Amino acid sequence: MTEFESIETASTRSSPNRYAQLSNSLLWLNERAWPLTVGILVTAGLYLYQYILEEKIPLSITSSAFLTALPAMSAILVIIISVLVAFILLPIFVLFHRLNASDKRLSDDFSFEQRSPEQNARHRRLLGRWVGGLLILGIFCTVFSVVGSQVTSNLWWTAAAVLGAGLTFFAYDRLMTLRVEGPVSTEFRMVCLMSAFVQIVVILNVTIVAIDIAGRYVSSLWWLLLLVPAELFFLGMIQLLGALFVVKMQGHDHPAAFLAIAVMAVVVALGLHPASGAKLGGFALQLSSSGARNCTIMSVDQQSVGLEAILDPDRPGFSRPLRVLAEADGTYLVRPWKTDAKGVRFVPRASVNGVDACPIDSKTARQAAAQNLSG
Repeated sequence: MTEFESIETASTRSSPNRYAQLSNSLLWLNERAWPLTVGILVTAGLYLYQYILEEKIPLSITSSAFLTALPAMSAILVIIISVLVAFILLPIFVLFHRLNASDKRLSDDFSFEQRSPEQNARHRRLLGRWVGGLLILGIFCTVFSVVGSQVTSNLWWTAAAVLGAGLTFFAYDRLMTLRVEGPVSTEFRMVCLMSAFVQIVVILNVTIVAIDIAGRYVSSLWWLLLLVPAELFFLGMIQLLGALFVVKMQGHDHPAAFLAIAVMAVVVALGLHPASGAKLGGFALQLSSSGARNCTIMSVDQQSVGLEAILDPDRPGFSRPLRVLAEADGTYLVRPWKTDAKGVRFVPRASVNGVDACPIDSKTARQAAAQNLSG
């Protein structure tokens, strides 16, 4: 064997055939198609049932609309949950990017197995880098949000915000590359800055959702001091678990099958929780029923009987702002927009001439809903 052939053989041995791995993974999934399909359909039914219970929708689980919705709902749920999880885990791509031409990555030190003291020390430093970076970005987001809501936008505030963002990105980059062996390429530093930007977007979006949920139970702004650290802690745990999953998947014999099982496990876990199951199930069902409209105005036949409660007296032939809960057997199940009441109105599809989104002015929708409740 020549030297060239020896190098080629070693290279082939060291890097697995990705196409063969994908083929074997698809074969593995095909051999288990029935249990996986039944599992995901049952889970979709659980999501839909949680939504019915939460919104008090009179929809029988034995109806044809319920049963025929399960396959499509399964696909929608898998896509939605996969996108949400990928969005939260997106910042960890910096851990798997090459530091330099030596092909070394930060993720090389990410392992919970018992190794040498030096490797364990590098592992702890990696965890410290990630937690510290998350804390730096979380403090920036908190200060930016709190101060920004209290001051009037001007040149000085804009300059201070830009300077603060620059210092935050610089501190994040320095922390992520602290005590890294060997030189760090400019490409990795750019990836590090992109990771910081994406992490800020993730933190802000998660904070908005957390404030919306917590705001129903508390009214003081001081609870933010407890909410933000708790949010950062859980976000960091989820991202570190995601990084560990990627590391395990890279060394798995069937990575695609491993990923599919993990996605199914996440879908099942979220469906078992009533609140998350109802929210995600409702989102999937309303998305198709309303044409991806959160708030809907219907153009209805003025000769229709029994629709007086949803009609807008100021616009004959049009409904008040509505929330379309579902569409089953040719009937829209609707509820006034922005109301806490659980009443449901039935609108025959034959009586609807068209649908449109509510006006951009949210006050109009709220006033119409308030008039409907008072009337």
